Amino acid sequence: MDKFVKITSISTGDKENVVEDDIQQHTNKRKRETSMVWQVFKKCKESNMAICNQCGKQYKTGGNTTNLMDHLKRMHPTLLKDQPLEKAKCMTKFLERDILYSNTSEKKKRIDKLVLNMVASDVLPLNVVNNVGLTKLIHELDPRYKMPSKTHLRNVLLKNEYNSLKETLKAELQIVESVALTTDGWSSRANESYLTVTCHFVTESFELASKILSTNQLITPTNHSAVNIADTINNVVTEWGLQGKVVCVVTDNDATMKKACELLKIMHIPCFAHTINY
Repeated sequence: MDKFVKITSISTGDKENVVEDDIQQHTNKRKRETSMVWQVFKKCKESNMAICNQCGKQYKTGGNTTNLMDHLKRMHPTLLKDQPLEKAKCMTKFLERDILYSNTSEKKKRIDKLVLNMVASDVLPLNVVNNVGLTKLIHELDPRYKMPSKTHLRNVLLKNEYNSLKETLKAELQIVESVALTTDGWSSRANESYLTVTCHFVTESFELASKILSTNQLITPTNHSAVNIADTINNVVTEWGLQGKVVCVVTDNDATMKKACELLKIMHIPCFAHTINY
């Protein structure tokens, strides 16, 4: 009775709106995605037949497109290759949620590089990839990505990135006419000596650039002589193709470093900071 009262209380205009809304909702509920077979077949208005636009073959269609799709697979397979059926996004995500990226996947390579850059730029230890919290975060962001191991990060990713950057810098140094070097040494607790060599030059766009070329042990790690230092610096210059381009070497005021520059026949410039501190 209450329902009847509500209906009779609605004006004529409101009734029309209600009917239109009901029809629209009913239509939306019954609306389905159009199959790609209708891009090849044409429905006959007067019957439940469909005609293939490619060969003129007619098929009955009683509300589904199974027989039409079977015809395309048998007679016109190239059309399916040109217009592949796409899986629903939710279904694709469900099917692929537990499938890890392959090692050749471009997506995995990009994320691996970002992990390596994070370790380098934030000066993190390599075993940060074993941290439980970081691993859980990465898995939540992308379940298909697996963090590289510490060994893979050090022996493969880091090595490949170094070689890539080295080749890029070598190509940049080939077009530079003159460079200056700064170098300094330090010794470990085992009395093994290391030497860092940094290159300074002006780019084509007239910007000052500084690039570390090497941080390695001396040729003979326990020999701190000027000859050994000079030979080590010369190896770095040769490796980077800088012969004849080094105009000066900046070091501290240590007599051994000065002697090494004399042996290399390269002008020595004392470090200003070391000089005023001395």
